[in-house]
Amino acid sequence: MFSSLLLDEPILEAIDKLGFKEMTEVQSAAIPSGLEGRDMIVNARTGSGKTLAYVVPMLQQILDNPQSLTQAIILAPTRDLCRQINKQCTLLARYTDISTAIIIGGEDPKHQIKALEKYPDIIIATPGRLLEHVKRDMIVLDAISILVLDEADRMLAMGFSDDVISIASQCNEEVQTVLYSASFNQNKFSELIEAILVEPEIILVDSSRESNENVIQQKILADDNTHKLKLCQYLLENEAFSKAIIFANKKETVNQISSALQSKNIANAFIHGDVEQDTRNRLLRNFRKDDLNVLVATDVASRGLDIPELDLIINFDVPRNGEDYMHRIGRTGRMDESGRAITLVNANEWNNMISIENFLKIDCEERRIKPLTAKFTGPENRKTSGKSYGSKRKKSKKVKKAKKKIKNRARDRKNIGKRRKPSEKKAGDNIVGE
Repeated sequence: MFSSLLLDEPILEAIDKLGFKEMTEVQSAAIPSGLEGRDMIVNARTGSGKTLAYVVPMLQQILDNPQSLTQAIILAPTRDLCRQINKQCTLLARYTDISTAIIIGGEDPKHQIKALEKYPDIIIATPGRLLEHVKRDMIVLDAISILVLDEADRMLAMGFSDDVISIASQCNEEVQTVLYSASFNQNKFSELIEAILVEPEIILVDSSRESNENVIQQKILADDNTHKLKLCQYLLENEAFSKAIIFANKKETVNQISSALQSKNIANAFIHGDVEQDTRNRLLRNFRKDDLNVLVATDVASRGLDIPELDLIINFDVPRNGEDYMHRIGRTGRMDESGRAITLVNANEWNNMISIENFLKIDCEERRIKPLTAKFTGPENRKTSGKSYGSKRKKSKKVKKAKKKIKNRARDRKNIGKRRKPSEKKAGDNIVGE
């Protein structure tokens, strides 16, 4: 129960207003240590309530130690995740005077400078844009007493490690640093941990390799992209769902899916890296408000989005790895809600799908849609891992070229450079045979 925690009434009231009664596993494990000001590494599966787990102790510490300068920074890898975090912060701080500011790319820095001049209590930012403002002397980092890294695994993958270390090294010496990740790997994080954390408490409550019991996970075999488009259309027209996201690996594929669905009178919107931030925000608002119920997206939508009543995920392309798969399907089945994740798999993607299942220790139910059964029924010959045997390439024998034997005769060497000119005939000389 949240009421058992030593929290001020305004925070408890906001939590109650949001309808949260019982703490999730990660909240129960992380909030008490957060209130003590300890450095932490928290492994929390997406959708497990991790944002509230670090925002609540942050708000309480700010109420306990108010100051005129910014006290806390939350770093996240993407703009959309920053917006989602800010929304949660605002809701939890609604009955307090605690203020927040978002510092992300794709927006006018002038507006951000105005927000920073008011010294918000909490800054939610992407690392690169935050450092730009630090160089402008718009942020006093040595006043920062709380630093949270959300989705640290993604920040490392995106190459933000040096930026994060730079920011952390300029914060207050007594700064509390908290690292949240959905997939904690000691080796990957070793350099970051050594640089910015001091004797961190490690809390491993949700493993990324644990199957999400709230999500039914299925796979449907497909022959090619044309077949996959027909499967998508069938699922959207026949599957019972409130909202759905179709994920693809490439922007071009997202555009093709969206156009194909529109041609079949299935209303949808698409988002990817080339879509302007303002347009992306508007589409996501429409998606949340039920003005839109089908979204086609790349992995920019796989992290940080908390969409109510999102109960269907379709992986048009098999994700590149297990972590991407986990984050995609983590958009549904959040906070004990139920959902369904369906992955469309062709022959070229079979081995990758098996690798994901083995990595996450899951076994996706193989489903068939009778009107659209694929010709591809899986590989005939499979290894014990489930992967197909590849056809071995025969090594081409190198044909030795026959070397021309060159005689190295003494008489040839002797006459090199000594070519005789033919003698001129003199008048009166007799020619043999005339």
